[in-house]
Amino acid sequence: MHTAELLARLAAALRTEIGPAVEGEYPRTQAFMAGVILERVSRELALDAQHAAAAAADGTALRADLDPVLAAGPPPVRVALDRWAEAACAIHALTPLIEALYAWGPDEPAAVDALALIRPVLRRDIDRRMEIAQ
Repeated sequence: MHTAELLARLAAALRTEIGPAVEGEYPRTQAFMAGVILERVSRELALDAQHAAAAAADGTALRADLDPVLAAGPPPVRVALDRWAEAACAIHALTPLIEALYAWGPDEPAAVDALALIRPVLRRDIDRRMEIAQ
């Protein structure tokens, strides 16, 4: 049995068997809340590998898309892009690149194009994170 499945079973037991059997409002509430927490952790563990693979694929594809767009970018943008690549193109490490693009200029066509490529990747990352909370 996988860890995620075990935690899901424990969460269900807390909600359906243990919680209702506990005397006292506070301890019963604590049992139900423990079930909710275990359920969320279980879901996160179950989706972890899938989400990590999707994030890695998004990062790799984004790097391939950004390279030609930013080839003639100013040094701060190129340095930020290279540092992001050194961070394995991790989605959570995009902030310095985004900051460099905004510093380059909101009217610079290449910066606008690069940000347009980045936004959907960030949206998919948020959607994956929200999937855990559902």
